[in-house]
Amino acid sequence: MKDIKMMRLTIGEKISLLRQKEGRSIEEVAEFMKMTVGTYEKIEDDFLYPKDEQIARLGRLYGLTYEQVISVGEE
Repeated sequence: MKDIKMMRLTIGEKISLLRQKEGRSIEEVAEFMKMTVGTYEKIEDDFLYPKDEQIARLGRLYGLTYEQVISVGEE
């Protein structure tokens, strides 16, 4: 039998998963991030890659470190 490789989440999927687990709206997180809803949606949809500072800011919103945000879904 061939080994099955696990799919890793993209950064957008990780950010979306965090938001949904916390029950926050896209609008609420975009406002916290000081960006438009459209820009935030592009991050969740993987059309834009967030800057390190933005990942750290999201971490603060959810009480996580930068490293914890990056490792979401890889437990």
